[in-house]
Amino acid sequence: MNMLNIATQGVKTAQLLLDNESLNISQMGNSAYTRRNVRVTSRADGTVQAQEVVRVAGLEQRRQLWRAVAGASELEVQKPHADALLTQLGGTDVASDPLGLRDFVKALDHEAQTVGGDVHADEVFAALGRVAERTNLMFSALERMRENVNMVRTGDAEKVNRLTATLADLNRLHRLAPDEAGRLAIEDQRDQALSELATFIDVDVREDGSGVYHVLTRSGHPLVLGNRAAQLEALPAGGYTPVAGASRVNVPAEGLGGRLGGHDRFLARELDQRIADVTEVARTLVEQLNRAHADDQSSSFSGTPLLSMTTSPNGAPRLERTLATAQGLDLNADSLHGNGKTLQRLRGAINAPVSLPGRVSGTLVEAMSALAADTGRRASEIEASGTSAGAVLVSARTQFQKQAGVDETESGGALMSYMKLYRANARVASVANELFDATLAMVR
Repeated sequence: MNMLNIATQGVKTAQLLLDNESLNISQMGNSAYTRRNVRVTSRADGTVQAQEVVRVAGLEQRRQLWRAVAGASELEVQKPHADALLTQLGGTDVASDPLGLRDFVKALDHEAQTVGGDVHADEVFAALGRVAERTNLMFSALERMRENVNMVRTGDAEKVNRLTATLADLNRLHRLAPDEAGRLAIEDQRDQALSELATFIDVDVREDGSGVYHVLTRSGHPLVLGNRAAQLEALPAGGYTPVAGASRVNVPAEGLGGRLGGHDRFLARELDQRIADVTEVARTLVEQLNRAHADDQSSSFSGTPLLSMTTSPNGAPRLERTLATAQGLDLNADSLHGNGKTLQRLRGAINAPVSLPGRVSGTLVEAMSALAADTGRRASEIEASGTSAGAVLVSARTQFQKQAGVDETESGGALMSYMKLYRANARVASVANELFDATLAMVR
């Protein structure tokens, strides 16, 4: 009977060890799972006993892990945005023509090859209309992209608000916990919420003497103070505002990190800059062609005989062909100033080098190609940086798990050992049961 009791206790102990080690392994990717592990001690009767012990890696190690999570998320969220922007600008194909400028040049060149004075302007007129149409489609697409990014920013800000509210509530429960076990359980939940929050914002977590966490942005703006949480609002023009009562402070993207910082960094450094670049290309195109057609290079010129640039109701630039008919092009008309025919002046204008802000001199076609090339390089840089940040995150998680007492190799080996222990005790229990049954049969 004593043998059966010992074997049964051994089975129960092995089962407990199996359950705990399985939990260890399943929670290895969870930065909050750091406070519990199983230590095995021998008993006088030769069996083993599981003792639960507290394992804490320390707040500074958690901060390092959360910082790595935020860094990886900040770059990860920018990659699809950058790829979409590159596609919109024509991709990596050097022959792409997102604004239709190459087609317009071809139409002008084709008319220039016409023998004699019979110049047909229909092709040039149609190509000019396509330039206006494609440019407007480009502006609309870029504006939609901006609206979509802002929608994602708003959604992520709402997720942040839910997490900060959860953290404030967990801080309150931590103070009310009746015992150490309750506090440890709440701390695990709190760290899990912080791990999720770190994907959205690079957090600075500080612990007071009572074990309550205060959460700030990396620039020092409070998100959670004890059991009070601020509400974060995404500003359409970029940046965010933490709202706590009557207090409102604008936080720039540089002060956030994580997904929120990544969204804003893409808006400011990539999308808004490309919108400004394309707008400058369109503005220069309008001015160059209008001046060439009017044969007027004076500083006071402001006519729009071919194209005009206005602002649409949603605030995006809009290009309009002001010429009503192809005949109005007057491609074969001679200049009054000895500058050749209208066709020659238009060809010269579209092929002339122009100086755009922050760019080397080149034609408008080359300027659009350069924009796509720059965006492609930036997308590659984001991808490479994201890969590096991912490696840093893996390293941080590995280091954290070791410091927290949860090691993958060690836990895997322990799981196999506990399985053997379980089976061995189960066999002993089986033999003991058979002996017990045999003894009962003899007594009968």
